[in-house]
Amino acid sequence: MRHELLRSLIGVATIALLAQTLGRADEPRLGDPSPKQILDRMAKAYGDCKSYRDAGVVKTVLVLDTGNRTDEKPFTTAFVRPDQFRFQYKAKVGNRQLRSIIWSNGNEIQTWWDTKPGIQKPKSLQLAVGGATGVSGGSAARIPGMLMPGKTKGWGGVHISDAKRIEDGKLEKTDCFRLEGQYGDNPITLWIDKKSYLVRRIDEQAEFDNFRTETTTTYDPTVDGKIADEMLEFGPPVQK
Repeated sequence: MRHELLRSLIGVATIALLAQTLGRADEPRLGDPSPKQILDRMAKAYGDCKSYRDAGVVKTVLVLDTGNRTDEKPFTTAFVRPDQFRFQYKAKVGNRQLRSIIWSNGNEIQTWWDTKPGIQKPKSLQLAVGGATGVSGGSAARIPGMLMPGKTKGWGGVHISDAKRIEDGKLEKTDCFRLEGQYGDNPITLWIDKKSYLVRRIDEQAEFDNFRTETTTTYDPTVDGKIADEMLEFGPPVQK
């Protein structure tokens, strides 16, 4: 009788322990990196890489009482340390798909914007990136700011305050840490690759008087891979 009671108690304890463990499955386990450690490793991954390239899109849903409107801005980045850099994004204006380019090689900096044809030569990369930050949905500044923090000071990087770990996520086959916090007064969520510590996705929301926006920026990044010469060519349209 005592043996049966003992086995029963052990069984109940095992089930309780299993349920408790499953209940904590989404919480950081002992030894998991803290939000600060994740952000520090993310910054180091970009700051230490020899080369970087990505392709992505900023998708913004404008939520109105009369219905929703979606805007998409695809972009690409190519970078070879110390200072070969090219960023391009596209935006739809009416029926036209217009593009903007930021390019640098050493101290030579050039930009192009289809809405204002002509090669511009800003005095610094910081000015070039700053001019494209808002209209690109932030994609011109965030990753370039981590690749070249000394040259885009004040504009670049992924800014998040009050960061906390939330349930990990998966993007296709990529396991990601997820950090939730604030960007200014608005909520933001970062999806960071567990292996490479590169940003794979950023979710943001913003509230305004008569509408709100829901923005998702996705990245397909590669570090220390081959960067073809054509990816670093300025490549504006030939002016006639």
